[in-house]
Amino acid sequence: MPSMQTLASEARVRTPATEGPRNLLLIVIDCLRADHVSCYGYHRPTTPTLDRLAQHGVRWSYANSASCWTKPSVASLFSGQHPTAHGAVGGVKRKAAGSGATTDTLRSTAPTLAEDLSARGWRCAALMNNVQLGSFTGLDRGFHVYESQLGKADHIIEAFCDWVRDQTHHPWFVYLHLLEAHWPYKPRRRHVRMFGGDRDSNVFRDFSGRDFGRLRQAVSRRELALTCEQITHMVQLYDGAIRRLDGKIKKILGILEERGQRDATQIVVTADHGEEFLEHGRIGHGQSLYEELIHVPLVTCGPGSPSGIVIEEPVSHVDLGHTMVKCVSGETSMPGRDLYSPNSASAPVLAEVKTAARYRQSLREGPWKIHRTYELNGNAGQPPTLVAAAVGPIHAKRVELYNLSVDPGEQNDLSEKLEFSDIRAKLTSKLTDLSQQTAAEGSDDRPATIELDDCVVRRLRDLGYLE
Repeated sequence: MPSMQTLASEARVRTPATEGPRNLLLIVIDCLRADHVSCYGYHRPTTPTLDRLAQHGVRWSYANSASCWTKPSVASLFSGQHPTAHGAVGGVKRKAAGSGATTDTLRSTAPTLAEDLSARGWRCAALMNNVQLGSFTGLDRGFHVYESQLGKADHIIEAFCDWVRDQTHHPWFVYLHLLEAHWPYKPRRRHVRMFGGDRDSNVFRDFSGRDFGRLRQAVSRRELALTCEQITHMVQLYDGAIRRLDGKIKKILGILEERGQRDATQIVVTADHGEEFLEHGRIGHGQSLYEELIHVPLVTCGPGSPSGIVIEEPVSHVDLGHTMVKCVSGETSMPGRDLYSPNSASAPVLAEVKTAARYRQSLREGPWKIHRTYELNGNAGQPPTLVAAAVGPIHAKRVELYNLSVDPGEQNDLSEKLEFSDIRAKLTSKLTDLSQQTAAEGSDDRPATIELDDCVVRRLRDLGYLE
């Protein structure tokens, strides 16, 4: 791959809106971690199409999702707010006696990217196959078409082709969410063979989504230990699935070429979160905020962005909505900062995740990253805070500190080292201030909870999210 210019934030040059794109295409690849993308240095050629886009556009080396699973992450991308602010922070809860399930949704006061664009005369469509993002989430606000269960990538691409064909009088925004890199990984034989594996003899070949869900739980509870060979087999399937999906992106770009709209379209490719393979003792996603789960690819290409640029500063998905709308329309009411702007100074990057038992936060500033974990088992002695009001009673916090410049895999916790006590204190203070500020953004609007219909519950069970 040719070398690409590295661009510091103060030197960025932005294309004027009058020369910018007419259309906006956002492709989100579920579960794609940055370090399994070839243009991010991966040793396998998993993403030749994405690599070519990066050569002619902008690649952010350290883009971070706002959470480690789909609903809160995508809600942050669309709203420009962190999970405790937009309210779609928690998972699915089973009702008493196992009858039905509930989940929280986007707050009614949270802005959305599609609402902003549709108010400016854009036609907006969301085409995907992810039950976690059904219209019950509130993420459908502003979309003229919102289809969350279209099936495989080929069906999504067909729907995209039909949409583009019919949009002749308005600029358009399309959000495509592709699930093929999510478990159960189902690549073609040739894609597994490319990476030294044999799909037919792979130990996970016949695993269903529910099988993976049960395996994930057993590993997390330390009821089962996976061998190195088993992890090798799992990663071969995962990488093969990525390579197969990269071909789908090529097909999508081909449709734009055929319709004569490639040069008029700003293309953004990213992921909602990553995937872990025992780096910290677990598999899958949704459980922690280590780099394998929140460091995601982010590439833009089109008339609204420079060409052949790599930006090294850490950035967050919460600023991506603002950046995309401003890129295509010249202005926006979305919160956040413009990631192309030369005046956009680096900012601390916050991520959050709430599970049934724990609430976790992380904050990255420069090479340093701090994690803070709270138990959610209730504690009458815990003083109330805005964060506690958003996620529930919190106590028994654990802190971890890492220097990513020398420890990118977050294996050497420095939080108890005396020589790093000042850094720990500084980042702890910043994390406290930023998390309280984030929780305050949503404190005037009660989070909504909705009951899921049986079809959604069945689909979540099939994917391994519910028993």
